[in-house]
Amino acid sequence: MKPNKGQQKKGKITRKTSLNNRGLSRKLWDQAPFACHLLNTKGIITSVNQTEARLLGYKKEELVGQPIFNFILPEQQAEAKKKFQQKLAGKPVPRINDRILVKKDGSKIQLAVNDLIVRDDRGKPTGVYGTMFDITDYKKIEADLRTTEERYKDLVEKAGIAILIDDQRGNFIYANKRYAEIFGYPAQEIKNLSIFSVVHPDDLKKVRSYHQGRLVGKKVPARYEFKGIKKDGSIIYCEVDSAPLKEGKVAVGTRSYLWDITKRKRTEAATLESEGLYRSIVEHSHDGILLIDENYKIIYSNNELNHNLDYSSDEILGHDFRDFLDEESRPLVADHYLRRQRGEKVPPRYEFNIVRKDGTKRRVEISSDVIKDAAGKKRTVAQLLDITDRKKAEELNKEMMKNLRKALDGTINVIALTVEARDPFTSGHQRRVADLARAIATEMGLPRDSIEAIRSAAIIHDLGKIHVPADILNKPSSLTEIEFNFIKVHPEVAYNILKDIEFPWPVAEIIYEHHERWNGSGYPRGLSGQNILLEARILGVADVVEAMASHRPYRPPLGIEKALEELVANSGRLYDPEVVEACLMVFNQKHYAFKS
Repeated sequence: MKPNKGQQKKGKITRKTSLNNRGLSRKLWDQAPFACHLLNTKGIITSVNQTEARLLGYKKEELVGQPIFNFILPEQQAEAKKKFQQKLAGKPVPRINDRILVKKDGSKIQLAVNDLIVRDDRGKPTGVYGTMFDITDYKKIEADLRTTEERYKDLVEKAGIAILIDDQRGNFIYANKRYAEIFGYPAQEIKNLSIFSVVHPDDLKKVRSYHQGRLVGKKVPARYEFKGIKKDGSIIYCEVDSAPLKEGKVAVGTRSYLWDITKRKRTEAATLESEGLYRSIVEHSHDGILLIDENYKIIYSNNELNHNLDYSSDEILGHDFRDFLDEESRPLVADHYLRRQRGEKVPPRYEFNIVRKDGTKRRVEISSDVIKDAAGKKRTVAQLLDITDRKKAEELNKEMMKNLRKALDGTINVIALTVEARDPFTSGHQRRVADLARAIATEMGLPRDSIEAIRSAAIIHDLGKIHVPADILNKPSSLTEIEFNFIKVHPEVAYNILKDIEFPWPVAEIIYEHHERWNGSGYPRGLSGQNILLEARILGVADVVEAMASHRPYRPPLGIEKALEELVANSGRLYDPEVVEACLMVFNQKHYAFKS
């Protein structure tokens, strides 16, 4: 059958596109979602993609010809060179290493570096192909998790990283939702497994050896890869970062973060094949990638984008990109597209909605740039990341944190009212102290978290006085030594009541130390100087000022002026000079006044 004119035209377009693919593949290599480079056997950069150049803040030509070690943190350079030579010599070296690189502007970035030896036909090493992934956020999560388990339990369940805690035998103590999802198990069922249950027989000996070695203090890789088995029997590839959990000096189990790197492994397998390297990176990208001409016509889309839109490649190619957007997003995308085509500066990333084949909408984040194809024509290459689930999780997290804060504030207020009910002469004292302490902390430039910690502690700082007899609290004359000793135990009483409550901040410790003094003359432990929490030093100053300025059963109010004179007279002796200075600034310059 003779092809009609439409088929002939489509055939010409296909052949023309094929001719351009070789050049376009290199352009797309530069837009890969992760940094990658090629090194010779001396560690000199011979090729680098645009993503890595942007990551480090350099132009590509500034990187090519330079030793990769020049960009590694000086303290890590010797180790990096040693491992590089060992890898070339065929010695066993961890394939993936954490490295801190120094960007052009001097800032530091933490990366997971994955190196593969490139060999010639005779098997002789000719260089190294490396990929780098930003793990700064993962490291921050690791640091945060060490502070508490229960506080962030809900966030951990929603994290994109699989998290596991196991005992000495490898039995699961805790596995989050993501861990169960990766291996295809229901959350309840996976709790009955061990870490060895999900490891392929090929790697079982290695994983068992690393786990046992880690528990007895042997030097084993903290981060490594292994082949895993899902519940349905399918094979996946995993990367794990493990560390021992200790009680005292004894390791009682391990903590592990795990990533499903199956897609990445498949991508890496293709990247060493000359021109296939560039196209393989694009086709296996976790982001949707497309190429658009000057008339919005789509001339290339990768598998991930096709999947996100739920259309086949044939249903996408040749169509106007705007056809896949909702009405609200079309003007926004058109404006960015035209401005970028004209060479104007536009935000590198922005968000909009795409419409799938079934009519449902997905929220995506786009990053795009203008390139030229082999014929010199302008093309727009874009990466689309589906952030719908992330947006929903962010909104859910905001709502949960809001509800948690309301519940916490309610609890603190109930405690404060309980204290004031026993001591009506000082009613409102804790709230006034809290308000002044917050003003001082704000003046000192403390972060919002610290300010909230001070406010929460201040509202209930006299909780321990429930242990003090009411006739002592309300005595209209000076206290005897025995009576004052009753008063002096109230910070410790409050600490013992609050220490096991999971506040987001060290509320119990702040209250415990708010009567300590700069020179060590305070109580109950005689702490001094920087050994006293800054939050407690601020609370202590606010407490003194409010107490002196207000009425007490044994005396009339002394007034703000006398209270500030007390601070000045004992700055550097009883009170932290910086806190005193901030308090004076609040009253004298900011005209602070207690609320009635």
